Amino acid sequence: MKISPMDLQRQTFARRLRGYDTAEVRTYLNIVAEEVAALQRERDGLDQEVQSLRALVDEHRQRETILKNTLLTAQRLSEEIRDAARKQSESVVKEAEIQADRLLELAQSRAQEVERGILDLRAHRSSLRTDVRALITRLTHILDLQEEAEVEDNLRFLKRREEAQ
Repeated sequence: MKISPMDLQRQTFARRLRGYDTAEVRTYLNIVAEEVAALQRERDGLDQEVQSLRALVDEHRQRETILKNTLLTAQRLSEEIRDAARKQSESVVKEAEIQADRLLELAQSRAQEVERGILDLRAHRSSLRTDVRALITRLTHILDLQEEAEVEDNLRFLKRREEAQ
């Protein structure tokens, strides 16, 4: 006999003179009904999960079969591809060696150009260094002249102030 949560909530009992407290029995039946309902929901959820897992297992079995067939086909194709690749690689290596020789010549030529550029830049740096030193010397001389002029100006100011007093 299967009892549902609604059956428990609707259940009534005959009354007796010294029987159980009906409110307490009703409260207890409501608690039991809620528990049974929760268990039914859990069972339903587990049933769904089992169905989902069975479907997943079936799907994985199908994939396994497909993968086995694919693996056999891939092995056959890989042998064919390997042979073709071996032939192609020989021709690619020959072309690469020719191109490497050309690139080496270009790199050596470029390296010589870069070395010439470095030497030019070093000469230019030396020239700039000399120009900067000359500029610093001139600026130092100008600052010294300005300081002397300020000192003379201050002395003249002080003399005029003393004469004015």
